[in-house]
Amino acid sequence: MRDGAIDEDIETEYIRPSVLYFPGMSSPISTAPLLLALDTASPTVSVALARGAELLGERSMAMERSSVQLLGLIREVLAAAGARPADLGGVVALRGPGSFTGVRIGLATVLGLHQALDVPATALDTLRVLAAAAPHPGQAVIAVVDALRGDWSAQAFTAGALPRPLSPERLVPGPEIPSLAAGYEAESLVTGFGVSRLAELPGWPLTLRLAEAGPLAAAAVLLAADPELEWDPSLLTSPLYARPPAVTLPRARQSPRRTLEPPCP
Repeated sequence: MRDGAIDEDIETEYIRPSVLYFPGMSSPISTAPLLLALDTASPTVSVALARGAELLGERSMAMERSSVQLLGLIREVLAAAGARPADLGGVVALRGPGSFTGVRIGLATVLGLHQALDVPATALDTLRVLAAAAPHPGQAVIAVVDALRGDWSAQAFTAGALPRPLSPERLVPGPEIPSLAAGYEAESLVTGFGVSRLAELPGWPLTLRLAEAGPLAAAAVLLAADPELEWDPSLLTSPLYARPPAVTLPRARQSPRRTLEPPCP
């Protein structure tokens, strides 16, 4: 081999940030971290495992009694991939809006894994994950979560695997959801759990399509693979609820004013 030249008989090694590849290999060896995502805030509880953009496994079940079986779902999805908790490179939970109890179960579970395994952890907004999970080739997706009493937590996003917000999150009555699609009416979609009943509202636009949501953990774990994602464990203690608690905190009692009597001479 001449100085400064590469011998053509020597195979070249190619290295990318998340993949190792050598010519002649059937497939690259991924070095991306193993990521686990949990969604316990939705009517369908789910767990998903991925390495980079490759989904390795997913488990889901109805919310009923899911808190009892959540750790079992985690064990199942890890075992199916031949992995152990110690192999995890990051854990993610959805932080709502959603079920009050469900949101807290997921956040507490991921916080426990973060502390026990000393791995990066963060929480994702449920509305953004809903948008990412929506199969929509149009321009906008309106993600909604039922907040009861006829209201919905709603936010508009660009369509795609990495949705960007087009509006802030709002608590709106069902008939006002189409207003979030202003400018995108013909190319928008509304997604969430239970959205099919929105079509029964008087005056609902026929052009605004509705898509029932399914398990969200798979979309969440792929969002977590985004290299620009900020891993912030403090979000695990900042849940998002559909509406403020329906309670009034008691006011602090005020002691009656006292006047000091002058001392007796």
